[in-house]
Amino acid sequence: MSQSPFDPFADVYDDNDRGTAASRTGTHTTNTSKTTNTTNKYKRVTGAGAKTQLAAVREQPSTRPLPPRLNVRLTLHEEVSSTAVMDPEGEGGSLSQLSIEGKVMARVDSSNANKNTPFILQISGPMASLANVLCNNHCVLHEDEEDATLNAPFSGGGTIDTVRCKVDIPKKEVAGCEILRYSINVRTQNMPILVQAKVSVKSNVCRISVQIRSNLSNQGDLSNFTIIVAIPTTIRGETVKVTRGERGVWDANARIVTWKIGHLPHGESCLVGAEANVSSAVANLLRENPFAPEMAENKIQCPVLVRCLSEVDQVSDLTLSAMALIGEPATIVQNDMRSYQLLHRVGKTGV
Repeated sequence: MSQSPFDPFADVYDDNDRGTAASRTGTHTTNTSKTTNTTNKYKRVTGAGAKTQLAAVREQPSTRPLPPRLNVRLTLHEEVSSTAVMDPEGEGGSLSQLSIEGKVMARVDSSNANKNTPFILQISGPMASLANVLCNNHCVLHEDEEDATLNAPFSGGGTIDTVRCKVDIPKKEVAGCEILRYSINVRTQNMPILVQAKVSVKSNVCRISVQIRSNLSNQGDLSNFTIIVAIPTTIRGETVKVTRGERGVWDANARIVTWKIGHLPHGESCLVGAEANVSSAVANLLRENPFAPEMAENKIQCPVLVRCLSEVDQVSDLTLSAMALIGEPATIVQNDMRSYQLLHRVGKTGV
């Protein structure tokens, strides 16, 4: 017995087609009534293990507009000055006293041709509790009851403070603008570079060595990398010579040796060095204490200054998050750019 060909539209019909559809199933009926209702559709609904039933589906076009799409580009830059200090707990390590001056730029592109939708900028992280935030143009601290500054626990112990700002950038600011600045003063071990400076004296000759390694936790390479070592008066300046490191230059007037390394790859290290004869006073001290060279070494302190730049990282642990404002729905796509310039000082050789 032959079967009728499969009709993919056999399950969807209106009142005008009921007789025709019934004829396809082999049931011969005569359609004696005609309806003019064209607003309702009837659809056969089936489910796994469920009884087939007829359901009426009314076609109603959606009137709610989609929320605008907001492309938010945040640019964070930090100017960092740090100084190496001894660990007060006496564990033999070193800490760094940081002074961070940061700023945040924002650029907004909206699918709404008339205006940019305002949004919330959330600043979070363990250092947020120490940050002094100053809002600039088109940015105000958000002090609503539900969105006030929050405290939340984090895995490292303590709390993460969260600061929220309302950002409303007009359409005319097509190039973006600076929305806030912040300053942080904190002591930490988490530095983007590790510096080891050492002075040794033997036979009236002082040898200075400085080794610097880029931290493995950095996101990228360091550029504009420069090492400067100051030479004290306990060393005879006319005898200074560079013994290690390319592009090392001795400036007799400023009494500094400068190495312009330029580029330091992520996770790699560099070693520079110089040597010179000690002054007559230190030479006399060595003669009087031939078995205690550390007495002479304590008289020779060569401060070290390291300058570098990163275009993909930051020193603080602040995190920026752009979120939709209550009552102002938006689909937010965030892009971040981070950078810093660092001046790091090691005042005492051997730190």
